[in-house]
Amino acid sequence: MREIDYLKWMSESTDSQWCNDSADADDLEAALRYGASGCTTNPPLSYLALSGTPSLAARAAAEVSAAAGTDEYAAELIGVVVRSIAERLRPIYDASEGAAGYVRAQVRPGARFDADEMLRMGLTFASWAPNVMVKIPGTAAGMVVLEELAARGIPTNPTVCTTVPQMIAAAAAYDRGIARAKASGLAQPRSTSAIVLGRLQDYLAAVNEERSLGLPTSDLEEAALAVAKRSYAELVASGTDQVVMPAAFRSPRQVAQLAGGRFVMTIHPKVQDAIVETDRDGSIQRRSGIDEPVDAAAVARVLDAIPEFRAAYEPGGMAVADFDRYGAVTMTLDAFDVTGWQKLRTLELS
Repeated sequence: MREIDYLKWMSESTDSQWCNDSADADDLEAALRYGASGCTTNPPLSYLALSGTPSLAARAAAEVSAAAGTDEYAAELIGVVVRSIAERLRPIYDASEGAAGYVRAQVRPGARFDADEMLRMGLTFASWAPNVMVKIPGTAAGMVVLEELAARGIPTNPTVCTTVPQMIAAAAAYDRGIARAKASGLAQPRSTSAIVLGRLQDYLAAVNEERSLGLPTSDLEEAALAVAKRSYAELVASGTDQVVMPAAFRSPRQVAQLAGGRFVMTIHPKVQDAIVETDRDGSIQRRSGIDEPVDAAAVARVLDAIPEFRAAYEPGGMAVADFDRYGAVTMTLDAFDVTGWQKLRTLELS
């Protein structure tokens, strides 16, 4: 049995909540025992759950009607995964009156520029259960869809946001959407916005290597953390009700440095396990880290060496039209397509 004492402490003693970043049923049960209040999925995680769980694959074989090799087939497979998790989390959703107990489901990564397809798919995903949050990428078209879903009273999860400007734009889209929802007499839907700091760190690492910049990993880790903290500060200052969701952690320290903020973090089981070890050896402290300053010298080194990081870090670093071309965004969505969606299209269930 996994022991996640630190995360249980965090969920019970601070304003920070967390979700299990895995579609595997056993991972989810372990996380729920230690304070998790929801679950995050994406196409790669859904593929892993279906390909590694015979009972789930059998359910898919019975429920999926679309032809293999199509996007409809992949979407229906995701539906099986998401509905099974939604059923497990429904008691949390009901007991919290919709404050928690969500499962997050991502639309086709390849549709990142197609607002019409993302909206159509988002409406389908939302129909699966009331505790489904629809994950829409932080592209220019994604901002349009995020507003439209919120206007229809649908919970959303902006995702693949790797920059402060994306987080600001996603919050603005949500605020416009809920204003329309309220004008239509709809209840305000909830939204968690994912700042995928680890994906930004991976991108910075790739740039660092390609250009032989010689920046240490610790600097890149700090730079990604700084973007998450600045995103949080910007959204708090804006007064939005959208909640920041730090995601794709690369170290327990990043979790500890955000603990205490009004977050819904999503944490992969591998990082959960790493937190166990650091909690046991005393290298992770049970205290609020959100107000602790980042290492300004490390952030400055990355700002000086990588112009693309400055675009990610500064609130006005890029326009909405630039989101589609930002390296961390394209790298992440391409990976989700290749390692998740395309594999789901050809997954054999027999």
